[in-house]
Amino acid sequence: MEELLELVTSGVKLDFIHVANAMNKLARVAKRGTGEHSLKLEGKRLSRDPRYAQLIDLVRVHCPSFRAQAGANVLHALGVLQADLGATAVDERLATQLGGFVERRTSEMNPQNVANTLNALCKLEAAAAAVTSSGWVGLAEAAERTASEMKPQEIANSLNALCKMEAAAAAMSPTGWMGLAEAAERTASEMNSQEIANSLNALSKIKAAAAVVSPSGWKRLVEAAERTAREMNPQGIANSLNALSKLEAAAAAVTSSGWVGMAEPAERTASEMNLQAVGNSLNALSKIKAAAAAVSSSGWVGLAEAAERTASEMNPQEIAISLNALSKIEAAAAAVSPAGWVGLVEAAERTASEMDPQNVGNTLNALSNIKAAAAVVSTAGWKRLAEAADRTASEMNPQNVGNTFNALSKIEAAAAVVSPSAWKRLAEAVERTAIEMNPQNVANSMDALGVLPKAAADLSLSSRKNLQAAAEREAPNMNSYEREATLRGCEKLNLRIPNAILDSDQFR
Repeated sequence: MEELLELVTSGVKLDFIHVANAMNKLARVAKRGTGEHSLKLEGKRLSRDPRYAQLIDLVRVHCPSFRAQAGANVLHALGVLQADLGATAVDERLATQLGGFVERRTSEMNPQNVANTLNALCKLEAAAAAVTSSGWVGLAEAAERTASEMKPQEIANSLNALCKMEAAAAAMSPTGWMGLAEAAERTASEMNSQEIANSLNALSKIKAAAAVVSPSGWKRLVEAAERTAREMNPQGIANSLNALSKLEAAAAAVTSSGWVGMAEPAERTASEMNLQAVGNSLNALSKIKAAAAAVSSSGWVGLAEAAERTASEMNPQEIAISLNALSKIEAAAAAVSPAGWVGLVEAAERTASEMDPQNVGNTLNALSNIKAAAAVVSTAGWKRLAEAADRTASEMNPQNVGNTFNALSKIEAAAAVVSPSAWKRLAEAVERTAIEMNPQNVANSMDALGVLPKAAADLSLSSRKNLQAAAEREAPNMNSYEREATLRGCEKLNLRIPNAILDSDQFR
């Protein structure tokens, strides 16, 4: 690295090819360090080195001359140096220049150039923000044009970047998504563990791409995940499981031995998982019964310990996801220690003021199902969660409303600290969302309101009419539990019982 930096001050005149090559080599050499800590130290050292600043000045000088290969290499290097190492380089001026490069050169790009450019832009926010609409269209067309020649790493990086940049994804045509999906299918058998994890993760977030993957394509992708699972790192297995929990067609293609193979790395890497990986893994396992069934007792202990270890750093979404998952997986909840529940509950109390409607509903619903967790929530903690419900009530969707009411009807300590104004706002949420409620939402809301007199007292005539209409509409689709819960609610709220419930074999 010293030789590369010395070249900048050697007095040798560097043209745009020299500068691009120097940036590319610098990024490769600087990233040879092992571990995030050593990379960040290298980044700090570079940031303080005046020769690095001079090299970035040369990038600014030569940026207008960069052709596709040189510019893509420089973008890739900047993504590594700034995003991975923390060696800040892209200011507003350079970001504008890089956006101009994208606009000018996409028509010349080969598959590697496209993938490197997309990958870099998803790391460099300022540069991505400087790309114009026509620039994104040009880059999308380049991805479409080169997809059939992309290698495993190139298609994985392209999909990974597109799932993180709305402007880029919005510029893709249906034909473009088809080309990228076909490329993922074609290269799946050659993908390594990181590439398949990134591909599945991206497809779980890009509906337009997932929609055009063929059944045989899902089979190839799943076979790649099964083949490489034993080599996956904590993030890779967490992302793969999380993706499979959202991609029904993919999950359906996983074999029994495949689930066992993917449960093993989740167990093996649990002690190294960060808080996001823990939440994603538990959340996925709570949704995929076949995967959860393959986790051993010691595996659940490891995942529970990972949740305990990371709880103090969890944000609102992570703690809500983790608690929600634990409430659905008995084996995992049973493995959480008393101290672990205290840590998880403290995280819920700490983050309550930042929770969104979904976090609030999921957290309360989980606590209503986990006695060991609810038992260690402090009075102040219940108050914070009740205040969070009050604050977010106006934005809650039908599921959030149903989960919140259902939980409050089961947790006396939580219901006791809900303020009169909060009950009013929650009642208004029922009125607003009733028209969209599914059978479970209707049943949970009505059953809960039947045993929460303070909430029921705030139901307006309009709210009651909307609930009645929702019950009539959804009754034919209800299961036995939902019919029973709705019947109880109707009786206690003095609402008409839907004929579809009264005429069911259950109540004849």
